[in-house]
Amino acid sequence: MEIGVATDIGAGQRANDDAWCVEQLHPNVTLLAIADGFGRADGVQASAIVVDGVREVIRRELLRATFPQRSLTPTNIRELLTEAFAEANDRLLHGGGSTDDHVAAASTCTAVLLVDDKAFVAHVGDSRAFLMRRNELVQLTPDESIVPEFVRSGGGKQRLARPQRITRPLLTRVLGVEEAAAAPPRVAHYTLHARDAVALCTDGAYRGVALSDLQAALSARESVHECAARVVALARGAGGADNATVILAREATVHGSPSDAAPHHRGTPRPLLIVSTALAVFVVATTGLIGWWVGDNHLYLGADTGGRVALYAGAPASVFGVPLHVTRKTYPVLEESLPADVQAKLNEGLPISKAADADAFVLLKGHTQK
Repeated sequence: MEIGVATDIGAGQRANDDAWCVEQLHPNVTLLAIADGFGRADGVQASAIVVDGVREVIRRELLRATFPQRSLTPTNIRELLTEAFAEANDRLLHGGGSTDDHVAAASTCTAVLLVDDKAFVAHVGDSRAFLMRRNELVQLTPDESIVPEFVRSGGGKQRLARPQRITRPLLTRVLGVEEAAAAPPRVAHYTLHARDAVALCTDGAYRGVALSDLQAALSARESVHECAARVVALARGAGGADNATVILAREATVHGSPSDAAPHHRGTPRPLLIVSTALAVFVVATTGLIGWWVGDNHLYLGADTGGRVALYAGAPASVFGVPLHVTRKTYPVLEESLPADVQAKLNEGLPISKAADADAFVLLKGHTQK
């Protein structure tokens, strides 16, 4: 997977209130999220609160799903995204200082959780998610704002013609202004094909740009960061004065591997910041979930398919059949030779703080097979 991010403060803004997140949670699970907000809570901009909230909940709930061991289904993941948006909404609602008569902070959010060859899309507001397939751009999310409703044809299709002037829409749904139950995200999932690309844009990046021009820019034979920057430049050239942020992920079904780890940037971007990574974009191991799963910071004892005790790094679970762990060491000890209570712990995944402790435990409890 190749991912690029471009953002621009806009001609008429003093600060960039867009936020974004690109994070690989597992070799076959990648999160893309984008938000456009206004206002602050405790000095933190609304969009950053929402993006960080969504990311943290997804991390946390994926970890909880590993005990007891189970595989996450599409329904589980849709529910996970709904829960993530609900908590992000509540963080902003309760910390933003809004009242019944005054909205102090709010934000849109669009998140795409790429799981193997599936794209799970959750959405509130008018930040868009697109699918690029065979150089054809398809909008996956509706614009939850008033202005787009007046420029749709009778058949419900948005015209490709460039709008005569850029107007700021009135959002019909956002996060942070009412309880989560009243503003659940729209969630859908799609099966991706080889060479599909996924793009996310805040409204400042696409408003005033014809859909045909957006399609041409995102499908250009250039690097992903150059394509993302091209969209931002088109928005600025069309007179856009709003913050504009674009995420473009090519080869969206190819997630890479931990050995391809590269520097990672997320959260509130600076003006004109462009981030691009080839093959994969990963979070730094000591601060990201991938480090928790497959690094030596989370070890456990279990049994391999041959019934021998083994030391694993990661978690005793899988997502769509993809294991969330790697084998660090296999011992010449059969699980069945251990006491019943130890076998039960191994079946669940027995947490171990370090490899030396695992060696001592197996030596103490086990019976070495000759």
